[in-house]
Amino acid sequence: MSRPNFLFLMTDHQQARTVNTDVCLTPNVDRISAEGVRFNRAYTVNAICSPTRASLMTGLHVHGHGMYDCTHASDVCRSELRPGVPMWSEALADAGYHGAYFGKWHVERSNDLSQFGWRHFDDCSDLGAWRREQGYPGPAPRLLSKSLGGRGYAERELFAVIDEPAAAQRPAMIYDRSLEYFGQHFAGGDEPWCLFVSTPEPHDPYICPAEFYDLYDPNEIELPASFDDDLAGKPNVLKRMQQVFAPLTEEDFRIATACFLGMCSALDAQTGRLLDALQASGQWDNTVIVYLTDHADMMGAHRLLTKGITPYEEVYNIPLIVRDPNAQGNGTPSDHVMSIGDVPPTVLDLAGCEPFERTDFRSLTPLLEEPARDDWADEAYAEFHGQRYCFTQRIFWRGSLKYVLNAYDFDEMYDLEADPHELRNVVDDPAYAEQKDEMLRGIWQNVHDSGDDVLENSHYWSLRFFDLGPGSVAD
Repeated sequence: MSRPNFLFLMTDHQQARTVNTDVCLTPNVDRISAEGVRFNRAYTVNAICSPTRASLMTGLHVHGHGMYDCTHASDVCRSELRPGVPMWSEALADAGYHGAYFGKWHVERSNDLSQFGWRHFDDCSDLGAWRREQGYPGPAPRLLSKSLGGRGYAERELFAVIDEPAAAQRPAMIYDRSLEYFGQHFAGGDEPWCLFVSTPEPHDPYICPAEFYDLYDPNEIELPASFDDDLAGKPNVLKRMQQVFAPLTEEDFRIATACFLGMCSALDAQTGRLLDALQASGQWDNTVIVYLTDHADMMGAHRLLTKGITPYEEVYNIPLIVRDPNAQGNGTPSDHVMSIGDVPPTVLDLAGCEPFERTDFRSLTPLLEEPARDDWADEAYAEFHGQRYCFTQRIFWRGSLKYVLNAYDFDEMYDLEADPHELRNVVDDPAYAEQKDEMLRGIWQNVHDSGDDVLENSHYWSLRFFDLGPGSVAD
């Protein structure tokens, strides 16, 4: 059998519930789920873009590839890809794949994707010129809009409904160019290919065309169960973050959510265009489709929006669907715990390429064959390095338990089965003392196994404030 093609469809900030539940209209993503495996407990490795996207390409944790922060937001010392770190796109190129990437890259600073195996790259940054070509010379008229400012902080638009069709927006531009390239270079099926389509939406500001906003009535949107959380027992920085959104009313949160859901539906419509073209080309049965996002958005949970030092499920649980046309488990969702970092070894596996000499993750191919297999370890691990303010955080999932190692404040631990909305921090509950030690050992084991030497060697006096230290695990 010939090597499969790969189609990656990536969004930014999309919550898992938009594809794992019926809260959002996504008929085209549903088409992928119906013929693939939807991972209901997929977790990102970081709460912001560049660190996660670099892990997605390299199969390494953040400290392994060096992208601690976003490419545009920090000094080089915190956001420069380590030289010589291989990416799966290079391995595919070496195996004869024709790779093309459209839209948001944000993996590293050079934007020279040819050095990573991609033959073609279009970041679609000329949106203004493209809009003028489409007959939309000015900004989209607002039907409603909400901005927030503050003492010394810029006034910025948070959400809006615009009187302009989705065909005039950036996702349409990215998909238009992807479809054009697909038709010119991939539709004939002469060589194996990998097409990566990456939209910056539904990232804030939540700007939604009226035609998709109208699919959702804000008055019927249920606010998250944690909306009234006073954050008792949680780090104080989160209370400071709540203050940012304090001027928003419940109606504002509902409108923001309707904008967010509408944007997800607008993206789904674009997805459908490419799926239709793939089917029409006759290559549907030899194409692996991966639908995913880099991280998600709080969207009102704990009365917060966006993401960052927010270790909660709304941000870390992400959409991930893998459709391998030759897998036995297609059409069956998986509730096993896994990570976005598991995608690189999976791609190499499916393409018949040699695995990387070093990886921090595992191939998902066993779950593609048997989504509910009983020998899969339900564990995931994430590390967050705090953006500009350098809050250090490690997060570990094992089964229904979740531990958040907060170096800047006290820790958090949640029993997601008993408390799915993370309202009760049980880190100091005597009933969970034994599980707490097990979860801490799990974190330190990940630190050790991934070669995070800086954290593993933190035995200095002023760094000994965790309840269990790195010496609690052995080789």
